[in-house]
Amino acid sequence: MEPTSTLLFALFGVALVFGAASQFSRICLIGGLRDWFAQSQDRSQGARLAVYLIAVGVAIIGAGLLQIWAGVDLNDTKPPFRSPQFAWGRYILGGFLFGIGMVMARGCPLRNMVKLGQGSLQALPILIVVALTTYVMTRTSVYADWFLPWVGGLSFDLTRLGVQHQDLASLFGGGAALSLTLSLLIGFGLLLLATRALPIMRGWVGWLGAGLVGAMVTAAYYLTGGSLGKAAQEAAELMDAPPEGLGTQSFSFAAPLGDVVNYLSHPEHTAAITFGVVAVAGVLLGAVASALVRREFSWQGFGNLRESALNLGGALLLGVGSVLAMGCTVGHGFSGIATLAVGSFLAMAAIVFGTWVALRVEAALGRQPAAICR
Repeated sequence: MEPTSTLLFALFGVALVFGAASQFSRICLIGGLRDWFAQSQDRSQGARLAVYLIAVGVAIIGAGLLQIWAGVDLNDTKPPFRSPQFAWGRYILGGFLFGIGMVMARGCPLRNMVKLGQGSLQALPILIVVALTTYVMTRTSVYADWFLPWVGGLSFDLTRLGVQHQDLASLFGGGAALSLTLSLLIGFGLLLLATRALPIMRGWVGWLGAGLVGAMVTAAYYLTGGSLGKAAQEAAELMDAPPEGLGTQSFSFAAPLGDVVNYLSHPEHTAAITFGVVAVAGVLLGAVASALVRREFSWQGFGNLRESALNLGGALLLGVGSVLAMGCTVGHGFSGIATLAVGSFLAMAAIVFGTWVALRVEAALGRQPAAICR
């Protein structure tokens, strides 16, 4: 089997584990934030948020070790998390819109994929709208015509300060040793913080699932940026129709849904089968398998008209916000932060703020919280 096919099959296997682990760990940022904001005086209620932090911590530690032990270069990823072009406007605006959309749509793209894998038909139109929106934003002239003219200027070139990359180690003037040190400190710090709300022995299922999610983020970086990924890129240079999107990358679940639309519109073009396409397929199947094994699969119908309209409006914001921010709660929250990219930290802060605003508005309007992390 030639390297590009081997790479995609390996990534599909990693995505299966990612999807299954996401299902049985109940990983869900919005659910964790809802608990955190509602129970601000009782930090023991932060178990769901702790699961998310565990995955982030493991991903950070794994990526830090990967650079030292496997020689994977995270300075040139897809998307370019460590780009010296610090697009602060996109991170803030896109993240804020994504946070609002996440509340309206009852979850991020990953959470809705897992819910679909558990039998929730209500998640299907949400994912379709996100997919179509990101497809339009990334593969047509809409972004260039409507957004780039004004958002393109909301950026700062770090090379003007002599900084070549926007990761924390580069900002502090350090190299590989400092990068590893910061990765270990931040990663283990998050794991220690998580133990306060979710003790390991009491919440071992959440720890196992979240740990696997973080490990799969690292595994994807290893496969795409390691020897197999390099072999695939070299083989692609000799092809008449090379596969799209090769390069060092890990999980994200907004723009890849647009890749699925692109592939389905040209199913005969195997070159359109990207990491994003196999990741979406693998996560869905992994979630279905986990739900069936755990006897948690059950068909659920659509909500009422008002709820469905809010869901679809949120899906639109998820698509627009993720493209503007160049990532989502997985793309920035796991893959981007794992590289210690400052832009990913800023985007996640904007997502959390947008979520907080939307939850406050939701409470004021009397919208009943849903069991989004069922």
